[in-house]
Amino acid sequence: MTLSARLRTAVVLSALLLLAACSAGGGDDRGAAVPAPTTRPLPASLAAAKGWLAYSTFVGDNDRIHLVRPDGSQDHQAFSKLPGEAIRADFSHDGQLAFEYRPPDGATQVYVAKADGSGPRVIAKCGWGTCERGFPAWSPDSKHLATTADLGKPDLARDRPPPEFAIGIIDVKTQQVRYIVKHPSRQWQPELPRWAPDGRKLVFYGWRAARDHPFEESPDAEAAIFTVNLDGSGLKQLTPWKLRCGDPDWSPDGSMIICTTHPAGDFDVGQGELYAMRPDGSELRALTNNGPNGPRAAHSRFTPDGKAILYIRAATQDWQAPPRQIYALDLASGQQVPVLTKRDIYTRPVLQP
Repeated sequence: MTLSARLRTAVVLSALLLLAACSAGGGDDRGAAVPAPTTRPLPASLAAAKGWLAYSTFVGDNDRIHLVRPDGSQDHQAFSKLPGEAIRADFSHDGQLAFEYRPPDGATQVYVAKADGSGPRVIAKCGWGTCERGFPAWSPDSKHLATTADLGKPDLARDRPPPEFAIGIIDVKTQQVRYIVKHPSRQWQPELPRWAPDGRKLVFYGWRAARDHPFEESPDAEAAIFTVNLDGSGLKQLTPWKLRCGDPDWSPDGSMIICTTHPAGDFDVGQGELYAMRPDGSELRALTNNGPNGPRAAHSRFTPDGKAILYIRAATQDWQAPPRQIYALDLASGQQVPVLTKRDIYTRPVLQP
């Protein structure tokens, strides 16, 4: 986990630990109440899904990935033998699962396992003070991973991030890494790369702090959506910084990019709305109208067929205040349907292709 990300999430973690211990049990799910299958109708793209739905929730002191069927059955923690935190899962089209692993000590790494959570192994290992990797995303051909990277040693004594932030492409077979976006950390931080369905571009968002809070989350911080070619050329900003849209995803047919305002983790409080645009940034429009006092949308992801958007729906503008539940926006009807609601806290849902 990056130093700046640690600074921005420390308050969130401490506020949720007591609640998580009550709602998710102890160090694993043994003895905890396992969420029951849902009885409500699901959108067709979820009802027909045969694979796993991955999400994260707190288990004891740590944020952990869980696997569940879309109807809520077979809910269980994955990677229980890895101490620390396992978050930000992404499924490949050939039955693999990549995730970000934060050990109790040492650098944050990207791991790859089978879709059922078995056989986890590190990919392109980082050494502390050299690099840290996060936000893994599978390429459409399942041969590469896009990840964020922190390059160099952070200044812990002064709470300063490492010298450079980057986005890298990992060849999973050879574990070679090439960086296509790289710049000094004082400028802005790239987050959450996602692939275009033709494999030629990435979409991601940039986060930059306010001038008077250079490395910390604050209400005056900003976020914007960008695209870039795989060779690093053609970097293009799609949304204005003041919109504060982040957590993008690309539709499976390539026609649409979505994002959510005030991306959670970068903004503890804020109005979270789902937005959509064409891949060139045109026709920007809101898909939700929660309002300044309504629920908050975050962590949006398309279902594999592109007919619905999974997202986290927080009860209020305050991200620290549960419940945070998994909903689906059916794009044909515009209806927002609850999917998983039994736990108090859900984070970053993604459905296996």
